[in-house]
Amino acid sequence: MVIIMIVFTLGIRIFNNVLYSSPASKKIQVQQQLDVFSKAVQQKGYLEQPEMVVDSVHYKFTVDSNSASGLKHIEIIASQHDQQLGHTDVLYKSKSHEE
Repeated sequence: MVIIMIVFTLGIRIFNNVLYSSPASKKIQVQQQLDVFSKAVQQKGYLEQPEMVVDSVHYKFTVDSNSASGLKHIEIIASQHDQQLGHTDVLYKSKSHEE
């Protein structure tokens, strides 16, 4: 009975490791994080940090220098081990940090 429980427990752990470490689930997590970052920039109106690391994924924020009439364009690129996992473009109304 104990051997069956040990084998069952190991099987569940292996299944969970395979399920949560798959590239598809990582890309879904990255896309959700990109959405969170883009909404935060749109709400705040400014960029807090030019780079950020979350769950071993490196997020780089690039602000386009060609801004017109208070609107700014930012590109957020997510990469891990020099492999791009996703990116998004955000257009937002710029605000100062004091507002």
